[in-house]
Amino acid sequence: MVFGNADKALSQLQNFAGHIHHFDTDSLRLRPFKDSDFDLSLPFYRDPELLNAMEGKPLDAPVTVDYLRRASKSMARQGFLFAVVEKASDRTIGEACLQWMNLERAIIDNEKTMRMPLGIWDRSLWGKGYGTEVVRYLMAFAFGELDIDRLCAMDVSADNYRSLALWSSCGMTISKELDNGKAFDLEISRVKYESMT
Repeated sequence: MVFGNADKALSQLQNFAGHIHHFDTDSLRLRPFKDSDFDLSLPFYRDPELLNAMEGKPLDAPVTVDYLRRASKSMARQGFLFAVVEKASDRTIGEACLQWMNLERAIIDNEKTMRMPLGIWDRSLWGKGYGTEVVRYLMAFAFGELDIDRLCAMDVSADNYRSLALWSSCGMTISKELDNGKAFDLEISRVKYESMT
């Protein structure tokens, strides 16, 4: 199909993430993040508890769609940005990204390393195992299809017990302590991942 300029622009706007990967897990669908998803996410990003879980520290100004779009544009350029859709309700409930490592402290020469920012927006859905379902599926994709050497979760607040438990249950261990123990980086190597599967 040949796109005219208007059709091409519309296609790019609808597929903000810039990839075509769609995955089904038991309870969820993972699809490319769309520009319209920012309006869905904004009310949740104004919840201080979600902000603490996602950002690790308070922001200087209220969250706006433009702020979310700028932050997500960087992730989309550096990897695979997904919207998380609950199958039962057909509702978009969060986001996840497989992002090529962009933090110097976690880059190792001759290793393919990714990080995985993740958020289930609606707190009423926390504790249902959705985060674990996303992590395990994308972990298999990263180590299998993308052939990475290491997967990381970065800057996880020490008081974010839910996230720490999630990453730990998926085989990650603390690799670095940050800010005198106020936050942690976690990781899992290919060797450890393969020993678990």
